[in-house]
Amino acid sequence: MIVVDKGNVSIVNRSGARVLADCRYLEEIRIVAGPERGKVQQDWKPCYLSGLAVHPPTGRWAVAAVLMDGTVRMEVAGRDVVLPTDKAGRRKAGDFLILGDRNGVVAVTPGNTEMWTTDGTYRSQQPTAFTEDGARVLVNASNSSMCQWWSWSFGPRPGGLRVLPPGATDGNCNQLVPGEPRTVLKHQRDGIRIATLDPTGTKPWKVARALRQERRGMEMALVLGDTLVFYREGAQHPESGVCDESRPGTYRRIELSTGEERVWETLEGECYTKDFIMASARRRTVYYLKGKDPTDGGVRLFEYALDSGTPRELDVESLFGMLDISPDGQTLLLFTYRQGLVLYDVDSGSVVPVGGMSKDGTARLLAPR
Repeated sequence: MIVVDKGNVSIVNRSGARVLADCRYLEEIRIVAGPERGKVQQDWKPCYLSGLAVHPPTGRWAVAAVLMDGTVRMEVAGRDVVLPTDKAGRRKAGDFLILGDRNGVVAVTPGNTEMWTTDGTYRSQQPTAFTEDGARVLVNASNSSMCQWWSWSFGPRPGGLRVLPPGATDGNCNQLVPGEPRTVLKHQRDGIRIATLDPTGTKPWKVARALRQERRGMEMALVLGDTLVFYREGAQHPESGVCDESRPGTYRRIELSTGEERVWETLEGECYTKDFIMASARRRTVYYLKGKDPTDGGVRLFEYALDSGTPRELDVESLFGMLDISPDGQTLLLFTYRQGLVLYDVDSGSVVPVGGMSKDGTARLLAPR
């Protein structure tokens, strides 16, 4: 697997861990009051890395490095990175994209220059998925009100092109499922639409006409085959304006061929967002969290199979979160409070401890070699 933790990107296998990229930045703080007024303090710190995407067959990976306030230098794999500035020489804020493979770093790029700002706002660039052949990586570029998608070529000099313009979906963006060529867009004016990704990553996505379903309250919608699954928030009380627990949130599915919509689980007494955290296109299953385990304080993990129409709780102790699913959908990569990283077989229920990461890190599975 590829693991990102404490400023490092590492490859982990049966032989142990090997660092592929280390990222650090030099923070400079100028003291403006007190007995040390006027002094400048400098300290090297590990980068904050996020948005890990991996191409399992080739071992290619991409991650975002957030340029933190006070940064005066940044190094990736021992090499200085040029920090973007405006015409007046002021340092801009934004994310670098770091691309690599099993051998180390291939490229570092500021990505879309539109996403770098000096006005105090922050716009993120998050690598999310690779095209099927691993030639390009799809990057979610967004802020709180806007989302767009870019496709970047994988190589020493990455080239980017926009595949979904701003305004096609709202600031909450949309979820991509590995192996699924379509995604759900939500928009204040245009409602709910399905977009089909170009498989090569070199052409704009094709956006279909709006569905009849209401956008408001629809959260974490995704498509698996001909079925759209999502969470519908509960209703607000007409007088108090807070959650009306008598009309709770629901998990739902829509058959796109017929337009039929039905509820497959109601969360009694709960109104607000419950995420689908992952989905498997191969097995047509979705995974979601619901409540706390009273015995160990971990969250409870559930699997819903679209073909059988039944949810089931997975027997995982002390779960902190879910990180990835193997391409065949059989193995889940989980992080638990007790054992750290573990591999969970959804058919047998067996657990294999892996370790090698803190709860603040993230990881993705690779294909066996």
